[in-house]
Amino acid sequence: LSLALTGFGTYAVKAAMDFDQSMKNVQAVSGATSDELEALTEKAREMGATTEFTAKEAADALYYMSLAGWDANQSMTGLPAVLDLATAAGMELSLASDIVTDSLTAFGLKAEDASSFCDVLAKTSASSNTTVEMLGEAFKNVAPLAGAMGYNVSEVSLALGLMA
Repeated sequence: LSLALTGFGTYAVKAAMDFDQSMKNVQAVSGATSDELEALTEKAREMGATTEFTAKEAADALYYMSLAGWDANQSMTGLPAVLDLATAAGMELSLASDIVTDSLTAFGLKAEDASSFCDVLAKTSASSNTTVEMLGEAFKNVAPLAGAMGYNVSEVSLALGLMA
Protein backbone atom coordinates (compact mmCIF):
# COMPACT_ATOMS: atom_id res chain seq x y z
CA LEU A 1 0.00 0.00 0.00
CA SER A 2 2.77 2.42 0.88
CA LEU A 3 4.51 1.65 -2.42
CA ALA A 4 1.32 2.51 -4.30
CA LEU A 5 0.88 5.73 -2.32
CA THR A 6 4.49 6.70 -2.96
CA GLY A 7 4.06 6.04 -6.68
CA PHE A 8 0.86 8.10 -6.78
CA GLY A 9 2.54 10.93 -4.87
CA THR A 10 5.48 10.91 -7.26
CA TYR A 11 3.12 10.98 -10.24
CA ALA A 12 1.13 13.88 -8.76
CA VAL A 13 4.25 15.92 -8.10
CA LYS A 14 5.57 15.27 -11.63
CA ALA A 15 2.22 16.23 -13.18
CA ALA A 16 2.19 19.48 -11.20
CA MET A 17 5.78 20.24 -12.22
CA ASP A 18 4.99 19.52 -15.89
CA PHE A 19 1.95 21.81 -15.75
CA ASP A 20 3.95 24.58 -14.09
CA GLN A 21 6.65 24.29 -16.76
CA SER A 22 4.04 24.49 -19.51
CA MET A 23 2.60 27.63 -17.97
CA LYS A 24 6.10 29.13 -17.68
CA ASN A 25 6.51 28.46 -21.40
CA VAL A 26 3.23 30.25 -22.05
CA GLN A 27 4.37 33.24 -20.01
CA ALA A 28 7.76 33.37 -21.72
CA VAL A 29 6.26 33.39 -25.20
CA SER A 30 3.16 35.47 -24.51
CA GLY A 31 4.71 38.05 -22.23
CA ALA A 32 1.61 37.73 -20.04
CA THR A 33 1.46 39.82 -16.90
CA SER A 34 1.16 38.04 -13.57
CA ASP A 35 -2.62 38.67 -13.56
CA GLU A 36 -2.97 37.39 -17.13
CA LEU A 37 -0.85 34.34 -16.31
CA GLU A 38 -3.05 33.63 -13.30
CA ALA A 39 -6.16 33.84 -15.51
CA LEU A 40 -4.57 31.59 -18.14
CA THR A 41 -3.55 29.12 -15.45
CA GLU A 42 -7.08 29.03 -14.06
CA LYS A 43 -8.50 28.53 -17.58
CA ALA A 44 -6.12 25.63 -18.24
CA ARG A 45 -7.04 24.05 -14.90
CA GLU A 46 -10.75 24.54 -15.63
CA MET A 47 -10.40 22.88 -19.03
CA GLY A 48 -8.41 20.06 -17.43
CA ALA A 49 -11.15 19.49 -14.88
CA THR A 50 -14.11 19.69 -17.26
CA THR A 51 -12.87 18.02 -20.45
CA GLU A 52 -11.11 14.85 -21.47
CA PHE A 53 -7.84 16.76 -21.70
CA THR A 54 -5.46 17.46 -18.83
CA ALA A 55 -4.58 20.90 -17.56
CA LYS A 56 -1.08 20.38 -18.98
CA GLU A 57 -2.52 19.63 -22.41
CA ALA A 58 -4.61 22.79 -22.18
CA ALA A 59 -1.49 24.72 -21.19
CA ASP A 60 0.36 23.31 -24.20
CA ALA A 61 -2.51 24.47 -26.45
CA LEU A 62 -2.23 27.93 -24.89
CA TYR A 63 1.47 27.87 -25.75
CA TYR A 64 0.71 27.43 -29.46
CA MET A 65 -1.80 30.26 -29.25
CA SER A 66 0.87 32.45 -27.69
CA LEU A 67 3.31 31.50 -30.45
CA ALA A 68 0.72 32.74 -32.95
CA GLY A 69 0.63 36.10 -31.20
CA TRP A 70 -2.68 35.66 -29.40
CA ASP A 71 -2.95 37.64 -26.20
CA ALA A 72 -4.31 36.18 -22.96
CA ASN A 73 -7.94 37.15 -23.65
CA GLN A 74 -7.84 35.76 -27.19
CA SER A 75 -6.32 32.52 -25.94
CA MET A 76 -8.89 32.08 -23.20
CA THR A 77 -11.69 32.78 -25.67
CA GLY A 78 -10.31 30.47 -28.36
CA LEU A 79 -9.35 27.55 -26.14
CA PRO A 80 -12.83 26.00 -25.76
CA ALA A 81 -13.34 25.90 -29.55
CA VAL A 82 -9.96 24.24 -30.05
CA LEU A 83 -10.80 21.75 -27.29
CA ASP A 84 -14.08 20.92 -29.02
CA LEU A 85 -12.29 20.44 -32.34
CA ALA A 86 -9.66 18.16 -30.81
CA THR A 87 -12.38 16.13 -29.11
CA ALA A 88 -14.45 15.82 -32.28
CA ALA A 89 -11.39 14.87 -34.31
CA GLY A 90 -9.92 12.53 -31.70
CA MET A 91 -6.57 14.27 -31.90
CA GLU A 92 -3.98 15.78 -29.59
CA LEU A 93 -4.99 19.16 -28.27
CA SER A 94 -1.66 20.84 -29.00
CA LEU A 95 -1.84 19.68 -32.63
CA ALA A 96 -5.37 21.05 -32.98
CA SER A 97 -4.20 24.36 -31.51
CA ASP A 98 -1.26 24.48 -33.92
CA ILE A 99 -3.51 23.77 -36.93
CA VAL A 100 -6.06 26.39 -35.92
CA THR A 101 -3.55 29.14 -35.17
CA ASP A 102 -1.45 28.51 -38.29
CA SER A 103 -4.47 28.34 -40.57
CA LEU A 104 -6.15 31.42 -39.15
CA THR A 105 -2.93 33.35 -39.65
CA ALA A 106 -2.56 32.09 -43.23
CA PHE A 107 -6.09 33.25 -44.07
CA GLY A 108 -5.52 36.61 -42.39
CA LEU A 109 -8.15 35.81 -39.76
CA LYS A 110 -8.14 36.71 -36.10
CA ALA A 111 -8.41 34.72 -32.88
CA GLU A 112 -12.07 35.74 -32.67
CA ASP A 113 -12.67 33.59 -35.77
CA ALA A 114 -11.44 30.41 -34.06
CA SER A 115 -14.88 29.08 -33.17
CA SER A 116 -16.33 29.37 -36.67
CA PHE A 117 -13.09 28.08 -38.18
CA CYS A 118 -13.14 25.01 -35.92
CA ASP A 119 -16.77 24.39 -36.89
CA VAL A 120 -15.85 24.44 -40.59
CA LEU A 121 -12.95 22.02 -40.04
CA ALA A 122 -15.09 19.63 -38.01
CA LYS A 123 -17.92 19.72 -40.56
CA THR A 124 -15.55 19.18 -43.50
CA SER A 125 -13.89 16.26 -41.74
CA ALA A 126 -17.23 14.69 -40.87
CA SER A 127 -18.56 15.15 -44.41
CA SER A 128 -15.63 13.87 -46.41
CA ASN A 129 -12.92 11.27 -46.50
CA THR A 130 -10.39 13.35 -44.59
CA THR A 131 -9.35 14.18 -41.06
CA VAL A 132 -8.75 17.48 -39.33
CA GLU A 133 -5.05 16.64 -39.26
CA MET A 134 -4.99 16.08 -43.03
CA LEU A 135 -6.95 19.30 -43.56
CA GLY A 136 -4.38 21.10 -41.43
CA GLU A 137 -1.58 19.76 -43.62
CA ALA A 138 -3.46 20.84 -46.75
CA PHE A 139 -4.07 24.30 -45.30
CA LYS A 140 -0.34 24.70 -44.74
CA ASN A 141 0.10 24.49 -48.49
CA VAL A 142 -2.94 26.31 -49.84
CA ALA A 143 -4.15 28.72 -47.17
CA PRO A 144 -1.61 31.51 -47.72
CA LEU A 145 -2.28 31.64 -51.46
CA ALA A 146 -6.03 31.07 -51.13
CA GLY A 147 -6.28 33.79 -48.48
CA ALA A 148 -4.28 36.21 -50.62
CA MET A 149 -6.59 35.48 -53.56
CA GLY A 150 -9.66 36.27 -51.47
CA TYR A 151 -10.99 32.75 -50.96
CA ASN A 152 -12.54 32.11 -47.58
CA VAL A 153 -12.14 29.15 -45.26
CA SER A 154 -15.48 27.61 -46.22
CA GLU A 155 -14.66 27.64 -49.93
CA VAL A 156 -11.22 26.14 -49.44
CA SER A 157 -12.55 23.53 -47.00
CA LEU A 158 -15.26 22.56 -49.46
CA ALA A 159 -12.69 22.14 -52.24
CA LEU A 160 -10.36 20.11 -50.03
CA GLY A 161 -13.25 17.96 -48.81
CA LEU A 162 -14.35 17.28 -52.37
CA MET A 163 -10.83 16.33 -53.40
CA ALA A 164 -10.52 14.02 -50.40
